Amino acid sequence: MSQSRTSSATVLLVVITPAEQSRCLRSDARENRDRILAAAAQAFAADGLSVSLIEIARRAGVGNATVHRNFTKEQLVEALFQDWYARRRGFAERALADPDPWHGMVSFLEDVLADGARNRALGALFAIRPQWREQFRALLARLLSRAQDAGLARPDVTAEDLTVALLGVARTMPITSQSCPSHWRRHLAIVLDGITAQHSHRLPGLPPTAEQLDHGLGQWSCEMLGTRGDKAGP
Repeated sequence: MSQSRTSSATVLLVVITPAEQSRCLRSDARENRDRILAAAAQAFAADGLSVSLIEIARRAGVGNATVHRNFTKEQLVEALFQDWYARRRGFAERALADPDPWHGMVSFLEDVLADGARNRALGALFAIRPQWREQFRALLARLLSRAQDAGLARPDVTAEDLTVALLGVARTMPITSQSCPSHWRRHLAIVLDGITAQHSHRLPGLPPTAEQLDHGLGQWSCEMLGTRGDKAGP
């Protein structure tokens, strides 16, 4: 900072160095990026993944060019999934540390479905990429295996079975959300009762393989997103 004096006034000259200017620009860029991510999360949760980048820019209060400079639609979806998965993984680790394996598994399933009740994009985020489904199923398999090893869950249920059952419960939410928003908990209780170890008869048929489930979910996500082909993308 330098100072120049005249007979009538004192003028302060503020000199901003290139490094300080760069930090300001980086700060503004980070703020814009955070606003875009927050707006996208809210928009996708409320209205699904069909929300356009133009609408996300409007909700974030930034220009269309700012959104396109920071993200493609695919990158936005990827960033939001990684945030969702990090939170679910943290919850799963706490559930795995629960001294009661059954309670740990149930609390994780309730957390996932409670999030799904608030977030319309969750089903699409889960179904849209095979590697994302594999990451989620790996968490589910660890929790289920722990309950089975403790003799609390029936041994002929697989993580693929449980994935399909969870999707079934989630699909009831749009039907019951207006009259009874928490009705999904009743449907989850029905599913959980069916997989307890107290049942002596074996389940009919065979569980879906991971490959069969991935193929079916790929087709389902194509229909959900209005795309074509075996693989869906945002």
